[in-house]
Amino acid sequence: MKIIVLDTTEFKIDGGAYFGVIPKTIWSSKYPCDQDNMCKASCRSLLIEDGERIVLIDTGIGDKQSNNLVNSYHADFSQNLELNIQNAGFSNEDITDVVLTHLHFDHCGGTTKLNNNSGKFELSFPNANHYISKKQWENALNPNYREKSSYVKDNFEILKDSDKLILVTKTTKIGRSTELRLFDGHTPGLMLPIIKSMKHTIFFTGDLIPAMASIPLAWVSAYDLFPLTSIEEKKSILSEACENNWILVFQHDYYNECCDLKLTDKGVRANKTFKLEELLANENE
Repeated sequence: MKIIVLDTTEFKIDGGAYFGVIPKTIWSSKYPCDQDNMCKASCRSLLIEDGERIVLIDTGIGDKQSNNLVNSYHADFSQNLELNIQNAGFSNEDITDVVLTHLHFDHCGGTTKLNNNSGKFELSFPNANHYISKKQWENALNPNYREKSSYVKDNFEILKDSDKLILVTKTTKIGRSTELRLFDGHTPGLMLPIIKSMKHTIFFTGDLIPAMASIPLAWVSAYDLFPLTSIEEKKSILSEACENNWILVFQHDYYNECCDLKLTDKGVRANKTFKLEELLANENE
């Protein structure tokens, strides 16, 4: 079994948006920003080969977003998802399943690409089933006012007329090792994977817990539609993760890829940080 972290396009997020009601004097001591209060953010994907399926979790920003969007988020295209899939020993055609945690542009932009010959968009992973929660799919096709700018329909709309779309309504398992769970605080139907390797359980925290600094319950992003729901969801999943010694993989933390957890008098907190590759290196020994 292989579980591989794949880097995609990096970008920047306003610190106030990143950490919501937490004052800058507090959050900036945990997560650096530049003179404009912009914080560097990774945009990681996961690739899981379990002997049965080859599953890709999220596809990053992609390379076809508008200049306004790219400039607003200071996108850095030095990391390329397709190239990093190849560097891991796979091709786009090898992917059997694409899981989109949700349809905000920075999570699904690489799902489609422009065919230069036809001038039309096509699926970047033509052989893969694409898993999206039903709540999120409906939300994206008819977005609310606040989220509207986060949905770019060129990233996902062609799935509507394909046979590659699977709409998820409950906890679902893909292959031997990947469970998908639903959350509603950040956006309706956020869907996050929990992966069981030989020795570890790995939780890809997505936008529920975008960075290690976001572990304390009150540290909720201003992008979350329902912050009180996010707090309750974080409380529940962090309690489960801590009790069962899960590993957290952060999608957007530029400085910390993974951590394990410990219980303190202030609640669940990060313990040790590391790279997933380092953790899994000795699993097959």
